[in-house]
Amino acid sequence: MSSKRQMLGMLFFAAAFVAVLLLVKPGEASAAVYYVNNQSGSGCNNAGAGTSTAAPWCDFTPVNAKTFSAGDQVLLKSGAAWTGQTLNLQGEGTASQPILLSSYSTGNKPIIAPGTIDSIAILLNGKGGWKIANLELSNAWEGIRLQYDHVYNKDYIWIENLTIRNMTSAYNSAPTSYNHTSAGISVKTMADAVSPPYSDKVNAPGRLTALTNLTIKNVNFYNCDTATWFGAPVTGFNPFEHLWVKKVIMQDLTIDGGGMWGFNALFVDGGVFTNLVAKNIGGVSNPFGSAGFVIAYSKNVEVIGGEIVNVSRHPDQNYDGVGFDFEGVGKNISLRNMNIRNTAGAGIFHYNNSGLPDIDTVIDNNIVSHYGNNPGNSSEGIYFAGGSGIVTNNVFNNSFARSTYGGSYGEFVFAKNTANTVSPSFVPVPPSVIGAPAGTGLVTSQVPGTLRNDSNGEVGFKFTTGATEITLQGLGRRAVAGNYKTHTLKLRKDSDKSLVGACSVSTSTAVPDSQGYQYCKLAANVSLQPATSYLLTSTEDYGGDYWHSDDTTIALGTGTVNGSIYNNGGGWSSGIVGNRAYGPVTLLYTLTNIARSGTAAASGTDTANGYAASKVNDGIASTDFNGWASASPAMPQWIEIDFGSNKTFGRVELYTTSGYELRGYQIQVWNGSSWVNAFPAVTGNSSAHRTHTFAAVIGSKIRVYSTQGDAASSYARVNELEVYSY
Repeated sequence: MSSKRQMLGMLFFAAAFVAVLLLVKPGEASAAVYYVNNQSGSGCNNAGAGTSTAAPWCDFTPVNAKTFSAGDQVLLKSGAAWTGQTLNLQGEGTASQPILLSSYSTGNKPIIAPGTIDSIAILLNGKGGWKIANLELSNAWEGIRLQYDHVYNKDYIWIENLTIRNMTSAYNSAPTSYNHTSAGISVKTMADAVSPPYSDKVNAPGRLTALTNLTIKNVNFYNCDTATWFGAPVTGFNPFEHLWVKKVIMQDLTIDGGGMWGFNALFVDGGVFTNLVAKNIGGVSNPFGSAGFVIAYSKNVEVIGGEIVNVSRHPDQNYDGVGFDFEGVGKNISLRNMNIRNTAGAGIFHYNNSGLPDIDTVIDNNIVSHYGNNPGNSSEGIYFAGGSGIVTNNVFNNSFARSTYGGSYGEFVFAKNTANTVSPSFVPVPPSVIGAPAGTGLVTSQVPGTLRNDSNGEVGFKFTTGATEITLQGLGRRAVAGNYKTHTLKLRKDSDKSLVGACSVSTSTAVPDSQGYQYCKLAANVSLQPATSYLLTSTEDYGGDYWHSDDTTIALGTGTVNGSIYNNGGGWSSGIVGNRAYGPVTLLYTLTNIARSGTAAASGTDTANGYAASKVNDGIASTDFNGWASASPAMPQWIEIDFGSNKTFGRVELYTTSGYELRGYQIQVWNGSSWVNAFPAVTGNSSAHRTHTFAAVIGSKIRVYSTQGDAASSYARVNELEVYSY
C-alpha cells in the first residue's frame, strides 16, 4: 500500500472513531437493555449481567440493586410471572430519553403479582423519566406507586397499555384509612406543612410541585378499590402537606369493578382526562363515599367524554353513590360529553369539601340518566353545595321522580338543558360532540405586551358595541407557547356585571386560529345590543398559564375598546384606558339578522299551498312552499316585516326558488310616514338569491314590493328575507 493510501485509511479510521465518541456525551454511558425471565429453560442467572436473552436475570433482586440511566431498558419476558416481589426501580431518565420498563418476545403480558399484605407491584420513589408499558399487575395493595416524599420538580412519567387487577382490601392492612386506599395507580406526595397555612386553598400559592408531565393511557383496571388515587404516603389528610402534579393526561382508561371509586384525582394543576370509563362502582364499605370519578383540590382540568355506569353504595353508608363528584376546593374544572347513568345518588355531585365548593365549573353537553335510584344525601341530576360556573347543553333522563337540580346553585348560569321523564329501561345514547363556534373575530389585530402569570382572577378588557346589533357565538383566549391549562371565559354587561355568556377553553387541546386564539362555543347564541358596554375576560391563576399585560394594544372589527379591566377578588378595576387589553381575549360574532325578530304581513297569501307570511323570516331559505307566495298573479304585491322599533341596516339577502324567481321588485323602508326605496328598482331578475347592499338607512319596517312575478306563473314568491346592518 502506498503511503498516500495508508494516510487516507488512517484519516478514515480517525474520523469514524471521533464520530462514535460524539454519539456518547462526556460522562454518559451508552444505553443498555436488560432482560428478566424466570421461565424454565431460560438460562437465567441473577449473578450475570442480564443483558442477553440467552442469560437473563431471573427475578427482581438484581433489577432492584441496579441504578439505571437515561435510555436504558428493562424488559420482562412475555408469558412469565413473578410473585412475592416488588419491582423497586432506581435511576432517572429524561422526557427525550426515558428509561423503559416493558416486555419482550411474544405471548401474554408478563405478570407481577406480589400477593402479600401492603405490597406494591412497581415502586418509583422520587423518580422521573420513566416509561412503563405492556405489563399486567395483580394481587397487591397498589399496582404502581409514584412517590414524592419531600421530593420536588421531577419530570415525565409515561404509563401505557397495562392490565391491572385485584388491588383490593385483601392485600391492605388498613383499607378504611385515608391515603391507604388500594389503587391500581397511586401518586403519593408529601411536603412539610406550610406554616402559617396559606389561606387560598383553591389557588394554593405556597404549594410546591412534585411531578410535571404524567401520562396514563390505554390501561384496563379490574376489581380495584379505585383505578387511580392521588394522596399522601401517610395515613390522615392535610392539604397543606400535598404537592401539585402538573400536566396530567389520562386517556382511554377503563375500570370495571371499582370497590370505592372509579377514578380519583387530587392536587392536579392542569390536566386533560379523555374517554375514561367507570363501570360497576361501589359496594365496598367506604367511609369517604363512593363515586364514579372524584376530583378535589385541583384546578385547570378538563374531563372529556367517557362513561360512568352503575354506581352503588355499601349498605352501611347513607351518602354519595354518585356519578361524577366535584368534591370541592377546585377551579376551572370542566366536565363535557360524559354519559352518566344508573347511580344510587346524584348523577353529578358538586360538593364543598373544607367548606370551599369549586368555582368556575363547566358542566356541558353531558347525558345523565336514571339517577337517585337509592338516594342517601343526594338524588338529583346535579346536587350543588354552592360554588359557581355554567351548566349548559345537558340532558337529564329522569326515571325515579327525582329533581333535576338540588341544593344551592345561585351562582351558576344555566342554558339549553333539558329534562325528560323516561322508564327505568330507557337506554340513553351517548352525547354527540358539539362543533366549534363560527363567526368573525372581534379582535382584528394585536401587539402583545409583557408576559405575566401573577394574578388570581379575571383579566380582559371593556368594549362598547357599535351602532348595530351583533350575534355572539363563541369566546376566545390568545394562546402563549407552553400553555396547557383550562380557562373559563366570560362576557358581562358592564352596567350591572351580569353574566351574558361563558364557556371554557383548553389551551392544550384547542387549535389556535391564524391570530393565535383558541375558542369555545357558547351554549346558545347571544345578541349584543348596539352602543352597549361589555366586559370580556379570562380566568387566570397565580403561576398558571402565561398571558399578556395591558401594555397590549388591540383593534376591533366592530365597536370601540374602552381599556383593560381586571378583578382579582376585590371588585372590578380599570387598567390602561384606550385600545388596551389584558390577555388578550376575543369573541366570535356574526351580524344579527334583524328580520328574525320582526312580524311579517303581506298583501295577500296563497294559503292553499302551505305558504304563509310568517315563513318569510323563519330562518329557512331553501325549501319550496316554505316561504310566502301572493294570493293573486295581479301585480303589485308585497311582503313586509315590522321590526317593532327603528333599526339601522344596509344589507338585504333575498331568497326565492329556482325556476320561480321574482323578476321585478323594489326594497322599501318605512321612514315613519311613508315607504321609500332603499335603492333603484330591480328588473329582469333571474337569480334565486340576491344580495343587496346600500347606504345605511333607518326604519321600523322593510318590504319587498313586487312589480313582476315569476316567469312560470306570474305570482310573487319570497322564500326568505334577511336584513343586516351591513
